[in-house]
Amino acid sequence: MGKKMILTGCYLFYSAITFAQTPESKEQQQDSVKATRQLKEVVITGTRFKIPVEKSGKTIYTISPESIEHNAGKTVVDLLNEVPGIQMEGNFSSPGTNIGTFVRGGGNKNVLILIDGVPLNDPSGSSATYDLRLLSINLIESIEVLKGGLSTLYGTGASSGVINIKLKENNINEKITGGIDVNYGSYQTFNTSANVNGQLNKFSYLIVGSYLNSQGFSAASDENATTDFDKDGMNKANILTKLGYRFSDNFKLDGIAAYDEFKTEYDQSAFTDADNKQYGKMFRLGLTPTYKYAKGFVELKTIYAENNRDFISSYPTSYKGKNLQLDLNNKHQFTSEFTALWGVNLQKFEYEQDDVVNFDDSDFTILDPYASLFYENKNGFNLHIGVRLNSHSVYNSKFIYNINPSYIINLAENAKVKLFSSLSTSYVTPTGYQLFSNYGNKNLEPEESLNTEFGSSFYFGSTLEFNIAYFNRKETNPIDFVFLFDGDGNYIGGEYQNISDKRNIEGVEMDVTYNFSKTISLLANYAYINNEVTAAFYRIPKHKAGATLNVNIQQSTSVSAKYNFTGKRTVFDFSTSSEISLSEYSLFDIYAQHKLSNDKLTVYGAVNNLFDKDFVSLYGFTTRGRNYNIGFKFNF
Repeated sequence: MGKKMILTGCYLFYSAITFAQTPESKEQQQDSVKATRQLKEVVITGTRFKIPVEKSGKTIYTISPESIEHNAGKTVVDLLNEVPGIQMEGNFSSPGTNIGTFVRGGGNKNVLILIDGVPLNDPSGSSATYDLRLLSINLIESIEVLKGGLSTLYGTGASSGVINIKLKENNINEKITGGIDVNYGSYQTFNTSANVNGQLNKFSYLIVGSYLNSQGFSAASDENATTDFDKDGMNKANILTKLGYRFSDNFKLDGIAAYDEFKTEYDQSAFTDADNKQYGKMFRLGLTPTYKYAKGFVELKTIYAENNRDFISSYPTSYKGKNLQLDLNNKHQFTSEFTALWGVNLQKFEYEQDDVVNFDDSDFTILDPYASLFYENKNGFNLHIGVRLNSHSVYNSKFIYNINPSYIINLAENAKVKLFSSLSTSYVTPTGYQLFSNYGNKNLEPEESLNTEFGSSFYFGSTLEFNIAYFNRKETNPIDFVFLFDGDGNYIGGEYQNISDKRNIEGVEMDVTYNFSKTISLLANYAYINNEVTAAFYRIPKHKAGATLNVNIQQSTSVSAKYNFTGKRTVFDFSTSSEISLSEYSLFDIYAQHKLSNDKLTVYGAVNNLFDKDFVSLYGFTTRGRNYNIGFKFNF
């Protein structure tokens, strides 16, 4: 594997340099097409404060506002599936299908999802992750995806990656502004959103509403059925309010209130139709006071969230969860070279399941002090180190750390290379469901992992950027569901346990961004993942690749063409108790938009799965064929 990957990386890098061109002028460099991975962009997720991406020693991918805009008819899950090293499960299935998130081989429990920098974990779920089906893409401004373990900054769950979804912000440059977006697509899918925002003196505001309705198609595949299966559709509604008041140049108070809900229909199982329904909703409130001073800021993030999940089927049940979080942090710049961040994070979780467990019997708290230091040397050396003490009300405390150096070398006037590496430990706390449900075990310890990574980035002005990284993650003490049998071999139940397995995952990721001119840009990526225990990593492809070509035909017209390849995956068929290999597949999408009325009105359209590829994403379930979406946006 190692020789193949090195040769592939060298060939891709050599090819990119061979075809490199120098932009005609500095002005054209500045006007180059904005792509998913932008040079000299500012990122936050790797340190929790703003730094140029060149100075970050982590692998971070940004899905920019332009990239979100150029993907009509797609969801946030579709966009994440196109990031190197990420495999999203369920995004090609019927609307409302359960979503699985896999980053560098780690599943839902290993990937921490943040909304505006805050984890909104669902304590009632077996993996305690945020349900991405709740979120409308119409509410999203941008997304940062950080690869590797960073529990030192974000706590439990950040063992293979962190996805930070930034919602739309208040417009502080206008008294009132806003817009409306309406589109219609395949499967009788109607999606609309509207927003109004601005600033009046010291007060800023944002209100966004979104609604989606889709008739969908049968979730379960009916290829073995004698009759047609019913369609499984989805309804979703979202409302987001952000308010802010600046008391002075140094002190401001921001608040958020949001409500998200969806109703979806789902089938019984693979190849089996049913008239099942699921209702999901989340309500959250938050306040964030921030005090800025000459060398830094002090911030208190507070959030309270309640979520409900109701299932109407042959096995009806209902789950409720409560999540309270307080995060007090202080960023301080001691000198031009040293910046520190320290704080303490409190999380309190409760959950309830009908006829199983009540809120009073399932609560637990996590209290974590943490600190990190960022060193920036004028000669190009950067170092980020961090520590955290995980204190849990059920198990003993755990100490974790992060060491992340990087070095920038200037090769020529417009050429530089960044070398980076990292060593970190991370953890995944047992969830409320794993501790207190019928299958719970209060003796559980957290899962732990040791993450290593090293790689390099090459920058050639605004023309070319190439990144390659090798990673390795060793997991110990994993939590899994264990079937229990009596002395005669009879099944007597099951519970969650820490098992003795040790799991080792390694891989390589690479991507290249090339701007042919100010009107044409190309992005390409490839990811390889290898693991030692196939049964622990079902549904994850070893190989994934993609490419996007962006073209500005005129100043007001743009076209994007996209290719995505997903390699073979191994899944387990419970009906036959055997493993099945799913074939690889390639998909092509195309998007076009045109702006009118001084860029206030935009009309757009997209065709996804252009060649109507027939493929299997989830075994026994249907996938989308060729589908389209057309719409318009009007801003005022």
